[in-house]
Amino acid sequence: MIERCVQVDFRRLEHFLKIAELGSLSRAADRMRIAQPALSRQMRILEEEAGTPLFYRHRRGMQLTPAGEELRQHIAGPVRQVRQAFDDIRNRSAEGGGQIALGVPPTVSYILAGRLARRVAEQAPNISLRIVEGYAGHLIDWLQRGEIDVALLYGPASDFQMNVVEMLYEELVLVGPSSSALDPAVQVPIQDIVKLPLVLPSQSHGLRLIVEAAARKAGVPLNVRFEADSFLVLKELVEFGLGYTVLPLSSMSREVDAGILRYAPIGHPPVVRQLVLGMPREEQLTRSTRIIVRLVREEIKHLVDSGVWKAQLQY
Repeated sequence: MIERCVQVDFRRLEHFLKIAELGSLSRAADRMRIAQPALSRQMRILEEEAGTPLFYRHRRGMQLTPAGEELRQHIAGPVRQVRQAFDDIRNRSAEGGGQIALGVPPTVSYILAGRLARRVAEQAPNISLRIVEGYAGHLIDWLQRGEIDVALLYGPASDFQMNVVEMLYEELVLVGPSSSALDPAVQVPIQDIVKLPLVLPSQSHGLRLIVEAAARKAGVPLNVRFEADSFLVLKELVEFGLGYTVLPLSSMSREVDAGILRYAPIGHPPVVRQLVLGMPREEQLTRSTRIIVRLVREEIKHLVDSGVWKAQLQY
């Protein structure tokens, strides 16, 4: 079995991952500019090498079998890392090259994604930045499997066994509809917040864990009226007057400026989140990954120093 695995062609694995991603042999053939019969033949060879079918084939496309999904999970990260190693060798200039995947929670993407992409385009034009939105549990899993290169995560830093760098602390605020009486000048204690109908992410997500920890510390239960694992849905439910939520101000500043949402600071004590940057060990970082880490730090510092992101830097 080991001998058969050693003989697997690397490009065949890349083709397998692309078909799995697109769910269609024809779309994958078009995307990679390979003749469809040749690509089909490559997949049959791979299945022979694996000793089991990797795809269900049907009229609407191709779907991974359980064995195919297991293979995908095992090889997605290593294939990316091998590709990045060759990108590093081919692009030995200081600007780097290839694709780097950055994972971010939706609330961070709101304020950072576009601005960071502009900085990368200006200062590292040879790097293709892929921004992947996800909640904390998914981002950690993808980072550990090598499917993304670095990720911004909710702290505290002491919770992680991986390599993390502290980035900032940021206060969370109570968010309500435009019809609410929330006032930026008047703090709302956590004891009053738990009496309100709340709209929060489900219990596996970092923001929910922070709010629950604050409620436990105050010795009061939460009144969760709706759960939404979509950041946009979360804000929309509040906008429609169905409840209140807890978010960093940086994640809904445009809605506040437009009068769509209102907010008030949380007091006695404030509820704070920490943001950390998770990444592989130092010796595993490619040249391009180091450049993206530097640009992330520079952009966050610029946003905080300019007052756009109201937070306390940790570097």
